[in-house]
Amino acid sequence: MKKYELSKILGITFIIGVLLTWLIPTGQFSEEGFAIAATNPLGFIDLFRTPLNTFANFIHYAMVFLALGGLYGVMGKTGVYSIIVDKIVKKFKTKKENFLILTSIIFILLSSVLGVNLLIFTLVPFFATILLLLGYNKLTSLVVTVGAMLTGGLGATYSNSINTSLRYFLNVSIHNEIVTRLIFLVIISVLFIMFVLNSTKKEKDEEDKKEEVKIPLYTKNVKKDRNPWPLIIVCGFALILLTLGMFDWAFSFDISFFKNMHESIIGLETNGYPIVANLIGAINAFGNWSMYDLTIFLMIVSVVIAWIYSLKVKDTVDAFVDGAKEMLPVAFYVTMANILFSLIYFGQSGVDIFNTISNFLLGITDKFNMITMSLTSIIGSFFYNDFIQYSNVLGTVVGSIYNNTIIYPKIALILQFMYGLTMFVAPTSILLIAGLSYFGISYKEWLKHIWKYLVKIFAVVLVVLIIVMMFV
Repeated sequence: MKKYELSKILGITFIIGVLLTWLIPTGQFSEEGFAIAATNPLGFIDLFRTPLNTFANFIHYAMVFLALGGLYGVMGKTGVYSIIVDKIVKKFKTKKENFLILTSIIFILLSSVLGVNLLIFTLVPFFATILLLLGYNKLTSLVVTVGAMLTGGLGATYSNSINTSLRYFLNVSIHNEIVTRLIFLVIISVLFIMFVLNSTKKEKDEEDKKEEVKIPLYTKNVKKDRNPWPLIIVCGFALILLTLGMFDWAFSFDISFFKNMHESIIGLETNGYPIVANLIGAINAFGNWSMYDLTIFLMIVSVVIAWIYSLKVKDTVDAFVDGAKEMLPVAFYVTMANILFSLIYFGQSGVDIFNTISNFLLGITDKFNMITMSLTSIIGSFFYNDFIQYSNVLGTVVGSIYNNTIIYPKIALILQFMYGLTMFVAPTSILLIAGLSYFGISYKEWLKHIWKYLVKIFAVVLVVLIIVMMFV
């Protein structure tokens, strides 16, 4: 990847957004309908203010990736991480394609069923290391990990971020069109695996041209006198806890067990003194953990691993800092990938250009139209790269324009599919930008590689939506 290539892409994206604020009037939806207002262009000072606002308000993304880099730095320092990786590489050395397929399925299912993508991304360095040591290139490793996550998001079934948002903002059941979504997930997963296998065949033809690549967050460091099982158990236990903590059980499945348990434990008192609450501090119940909790937990896991393997404090700090440094570019780019969101959210504050765009597109036809709704959803995905905010805004638009709630489940499918497709190509896609930066792949190279798969799944999306709309 050319130096600063992602910076240029994000810069161009920002400038286009600024120009649009000069050309398109702002507007707002309310119970009375749509009200258009004057243009609210971003001026010269805003060219500096908006990036600063973006960094200040979305730095929690950066903290997650820095803590992730630190964790892998500490794991590498123990000398047992390399042992685990080497054993897996040795096992799959003659069955490389099996590991390729297995990795794809794992990331697709985790993203589709859980949907806590920043947590799932913590597995990317581990699987990527094995893929690269098996001889696959960085582009293939990117596709099989991050590309699989994007595929799982497109075919979300019980995804926390997708379904809870649609249920909250459109009052659509979490089981909405579940059979349709399951069939769709199977189809695009099969297409994805076929695409990956076909791509790796071409990679084999160019094997003689390969150069040795540096594996991110991995340095060969084997200490055979140390037992790898404590590391495996700690990391496995941490993943389970984080999954329990970050998946919204109460809102998704009406499971209140974790909330009740949290209230009981935190509420324990000794002579009226809340001893547990004061000792532990402010901790959310399982199901309400945020990116801040994820960051803190990754740091705690790093300390626990260092303690178990008797690392010196200096060695632990140095290893954590070195790992965090390696993730600095990723941390920066995922933060700045929110530049358009910051532009419209902080720069225009509710009365914005997207509302005007939505009103225009959805007003082209008198009745609900799949095509105009899809176009609106795609444009909204570029501005609102977080699905919660995206569904919040689109939910307001839909509620203001369409009174017939019977079509809301169909609209929910459109929002999910179009958002999922857009995240494959949008320079504001958190997962995509994180993956490109981590693997050092250029945006152009990614588009050139993935477009054939996107054409196929776009065709599948259209067919599925057309069939579903026949029953409106």
